[in-house]
Amino acid sequence: MKNRNLLISKAYRIVVSTLVNLVAHQTNNHINNTILIIGSTRSGTTFLMESINQNNDYRLIFEPFNNTYTKEWREYDTREYIDPLQTNEHEKSVINKILTGQISSPWVNRYNRKLRSDRRLIKAVRANLLVEFIRAEYPNLPIIYLVRNPYEVVASRINMNFDANDVELVRNQSAFIEKHYPDIQYNLLSKKIETKEAKHAALWCLENRFLQRLQFQLNLQLVRYEDIIGMSVTIEKEEIRLTKKASKPSASTSLRSAYQLSQSERENITEVLAFFGMEKYIN
Repeated sequence: MKNRNLLISKAYRIVVSTLVNLVAHQTNNHINNTILIIGSTRSGTTFLMESINQNNDYRLIFEPFNNTYTKEWREYDTREYIDPLQTNEHEKSVINKILTGQISSPWVNRYNRKLRSDRRLIKAVRANLLVEFIRAEYPNLPIIYLVRNPYEVVASRINMNFDANDVELVRNQSAFIEKHYPDIQYNLLSKKIETKEAKHAALWCLENRFLQRLQFQLNLQLVRYEDIIGMSVTIEKEEIRLTKKASKPSASTSLRSAYQLSQSERENITEVLAFFGMEKYIN
């Protein structure tokens, strides 16, 4: 019955979103009307986006930095790193177009239910490596950074059959690695990520150690997934506010039973967390 209700809810949202976006119109393209949500894949960013938009106050823009579905981003990597000191005007123009909502497609509009909008909420798990550049260009842009327990993230990624080799999309960003991970011995890392759970854990570490070390410098509003469950999430004066409320399942909730990590999988994840110095997340 639970899965049936989830399936009906998902189908309803798709139909409503499709109909709405046939006539949806954005009335304001200023960056001051944008809020950005980042965080690792399967951290609950869709749930957070929907929670903030519980009153349908925002145009929802879903994963615009996916180069498979967003034509404006097709020439860039899905997890592109852009050093703020080495940018060009074309890169600035493309990112400005995305962040100000001057894009539209079934992909980015898939969760939007707002007919006429002057404010945007952008959910972009593929923008984690872009935050240095984005903050340098837009010092006042609210950026909400969601963190979830890495064991749960890895279990969810495995459950959803996410590609474990996504970690290479970050490892191959040589400028990013050289600047932010000079302490990592790659010959040792390669030996530690031979299993899919270890690769998923390494991706989580590469993104989250970087974001957490720059959290205050980049003025990221850190929110923990565990803290938003059962809470109403609102934004007041560009700050997150949490109040008690019954949670509804997210549109991205899996219809599958939760994946249970084996003891060996947990040990492999723990070893990767320790390798990256993320011991506070070991449990």
